[in-house]
Amino acid sequence: MPNLPAEIIEDILRRLPVKSLKRFRAVAKTWCFLIDSENFVKLHLRQSLISNSNRNLILGGLGLYILVMSEPPVLWNPFSREYRVLPDCSVEYSTPLDSYSKTAYGFGYDSRNDDYKVVRIVEFRHKIAHVWMASETKIYSLKSNSWRRIEGFPYPLPFLRGNWRVHLNGALHTLVEDPDSIDSARIMAFSLQTEKHYQVPMPSGIRIRAVDVSLDMIEGCLSVVCTNRFRVVIWVMKDYGVKESWTKLQSISPPAIERNNFVKPLVCSRDGYKVLLNCDDKKLVWYDLRTKTVDNVPVDGMPFVFYAEVCVESLISLDDGEKVKKQEQKKEKKKEKIRKQR
Repeated sequence: MPNLPAEIIEDILRRLPVKSLKRFRAVAKTWCFLIDSENFVKLHLRQSLISNSNRNLILGGLGLYILVMSEPPVLWNPFSREYRVLPDCSVEYSTPLDSYSKTAYGFGYDSRNDDYKVVRIVEFRHKIAHVWMASETKIYSLKSNSWRRIEGFPYPLPFLRGNWRVHLNGALHTLVEDPDSIDSARIMAFSLQTEKHYQVPMPSGIRIRAVDVSLDMIEGCLSVVCTNRFRVVIWVMKDYGVKESWTKLQSISPPAIERNNFVKPLVCSRDGYKVLLNCDDKKLVWYDLRTKTVDNVPVDGMPFVFYAEVCVESLISLDDGEKVKKQEQKKEKKKEKIRKQR
């Protein structure tokens, strides 16, 4: 090992999982300095994304979207085991009369500013008619560790169920009702870089009347899942933003899945012939695209209802400067104590 060039050692290390890298920090000071460096952290994440490696399936409660939706919310890196409790964020908007509020969160990466951001939307709806009245939007920056208010969203978010599940191309995506048609939906995106809204085309012929429509992402592509009593149809957008690139991945009918099952596609197998599905937030199955059959994926100790999300391992630090400063002060005090003892 001492004879290996530094660039070869770095190339080997950036291919390893986070758990191993955390252990290898103790091998040598040079390794510790390398693994903790900002440049290596970015190279490691980029390597994992390019090679489609170091991916995990996070299984947990319905309040866990990597962003832990507690009060206050918590940003959590399950691989480095670091977390950050977000600062308090009060609602400044004057609550309209005869209204109630609901809150939705989104989490993503702003590559232009190299910053991780959390978006919080507080919607106000009429107590009786449940009609959308207004909203307040705030954005949290990991770099500044602070919230700031921006212009409220100009449209309601009825499909969110409390969170944005689709972060792609630096934007948060969600389905919204089409104001021009009562049985249609639109895909709206909110860019974390420009903080602007834009529309992404839907597959042709999708109607939301008598059909449960959800928006997901699989293998880096937008996915629309349409569910009714008889089947589940999964659409995939192969070329982002291009309407003609929408492709029907599969139409799944009983007995492969149960009637009215809510299906969320998670990942494809390495050979591309199978899709891992979360069925009704109650079980995981591999669906074979060729034979149209399913294989259950047993997981010991799982709750009756769970949330599943694919996550790429990273060394991204969530420690704030104050915590690091305290750790350094603790080390200095320990050294000073040893010197005095000598």
